[in-house]
Amino acid sequence: MAALHGGELSRMQRANGYSNATWVGNGIAVRIAHTPVDMAGEVALVRALPREVGHPEILGEGTTEGHGWIVSTEIRGQNLHEAWPTLTPAERESAVRQLWARARIVHDASPSLRTFVASHGGFVPVAGLGLSSAQQSRLDGVIEAYFRAAPLVEQTVNHGDLALMNALWDGQVVALLDFEFAVLGPVEIDLCRLVCEARVSDEGHRVDSDAGDAAVEIAARHMDPTHGRELIHGAAILDQLRDLDLWSSVDSVEDWRPYRLLTELLDVDGGYLAPLLE
Repeated sequence: MAALHGGELSRMQRANGYSNATWVGNGIAVRIAHTPVDMAGEVALVRALPREVGHPEILGEGTTEGHGWIVSTEIRGQNLHEAWPTLTPAERESAVRQLWARARIVHDASPSLRTFVASHGGFVPVAGLGLSSAQQSRLDGVIEAYFRAAPLVEQTVNHGDLALMNALWDGQVVALLDFEFAVLGPVEIDLCRLVCEARVSDEGHRVDSDAGDAAVEIAARHMDPTHGRELIHGAAILDQLRDLDLWSSVDSVEDWRPYRLLTELLDVDGGYLAPLLE
């Protein structure tokens, strides 16, 4: 598929990604799903996005041996996750606010985009996580509260994986990428990931910073005034359960970043969401 658009995988650079293999170079970007999945739905959504989102133009898409793939134009910029260690505290705070501004463009376009995404079904907890009975009980309670509250609030088209690695940085956020997990549901779905990205290190440790404070302030402002606590807590737990599913090829569950974050979210203070659950 790369050759059809003037590219050659052997001369392209491998980019970050958990659920896809991605290469960039020769003026194009190529994403190939690790698991057998059709990307036609994502392509339809992307082509309907407002231009202000900055998503690169899709040049082609298809399926090979069951694995979906997308070829898009290459946009000048660095993956925000890769750029993050080099940014100043002020730049990090600005990046968090700009990332949210791009997501808000998607949210505001929900009336025209909602037909392209499914409603949020969540990732149902499975056995074998090694949780204590108290943790399992708390997990069940938080998720039940989420699904009780979710139908009571406005349904928004969420990016679904509002991570640093899904944005491009060129002195500012220039594009929001990879809408494979886009979903219709409470805006807390995007808010919980924004807070996680700004307040948690790659190793899974909480970090105090201006960027983290900005994310908490954004979340507090945009959460539903009545059901926000239940929704952002439940969305965060479902978010980590999804990541656990994506990391399922690793042997030791307790060593996984999503597992550590999940168990912290089940603590009394609510882990990295603590300022929003008080």
